[in-house]
Amino acid sequence: MSHINTISEFLLHAGTECHVFDMARGIISVNSQDFLEIESAQKPAPRPRQQHAWFGIIFFNKLASSEHYIWFIKLPLDEKGLVIEAGRQQFLHIVVEALGETLNNEKNPNNQLPENPFTFIPGQQQLADFNSLCKTRLGLPFSEHLESTVKYIQHSQNEDWRNISLQGIADFCATLETLHFENLLLTSFENLAPQIQRALCASLENHQLNSKLSQLLIDWGLQEPKNLETTLSVIRALSQSQARSQVKDYIFSVLKCHLGRDNTILMLIAARHWKQLADAEVLKLYIENLAQNDAASFVGLYSDLVQIPETRPSMLAVLRWTNKSPSLTQAIGKVFGQ
Repeated sequence: MSHINTISEFLLHAGTECHVFDMARGIISVNSQDFLEIESAQKPAPRPRQQHAWFGIIFFNKLASSEHYIWFIKLPLDEKGLVIEAGRQQFLHIVVEALGETLNNEKNPNNQLPENPFTFIPGQQQLADFNSLCKTRLGLPFSEHLESTVKYIQHSQNEDWRNISLQGIADFCATLETLHFENLLLTSFENLAPQIQRALCASLENHQLNSKLSQLLIDWGLQEPKNLETTLSVIRALSQSQARSQVKDYIFSVLKCHLGRDNTILMLIAARHWKQLADAEVLKLYIENLAQNDAASFVGLYSDLVQIPETRPSMLAVLRWTNKSPSLTQAIGKVFGQ
């Protein structure tokens, strides 16, 4: 294995085609060059979580088999957000020990890895969305659950929402553009069972929503501004929205109301909307709200945000603010106390 130094090289050497998704903060596609540079520690992981980079990789060899294989891997990061080489090499050693250098199907027919500290199992929701996104990327048919989901959304008053599966909802969200279901969602969303509305939001976080869909969800949230569950669903669904200005205004409005100090709201903004903290007003309100929470929450979320390359400069600048409130000054002191 001396000539194989990266996961990318291993999969290339094995003759596979692969597609990579960053799964740390929602699911987003990563091109092969970016993945190579991240795993080679040439640049920091752009979306770190818990000091790891989290990836879902689907790979296959068209010439050898029609099967597709999936690895979910997490690579440890150093204080600069760079992949730790020793960790990556240890993972590669585990791979070669289990599968050989050429993914020998006789040695391991399913290309499955033994239990190890570098793999993880996504939750049911994330697994369903990953499955849908992979099928979209590869042009594969969606599950049989898509049809029943469409039928429910079309005729929700006559159908039982409990018959709808997570995979069907994930498939529906993945086909909004390709199968032209956007108008159906725009006209039917308010009539759906609350459980389905929230499940749709959970899947929509992995898609780049346009202005119309984003405004639909924002309006839904504004109808119940004091409802924590609804607000969380809206914030989550807008994770990859392309309507950045609309999203910023909504996030700011949430931070200004009583829910803006709720720890789950602040955690979700850090996890999915860290880019909004580039706005000085949003950052100021967010940090001051966070300082009102317990010390552990402030230390945890501040430490999380300072590890993200995009927000690190802003978070470090917070330390130099001259007009910090007493609660923020005290909270920052707790960070250094750690």
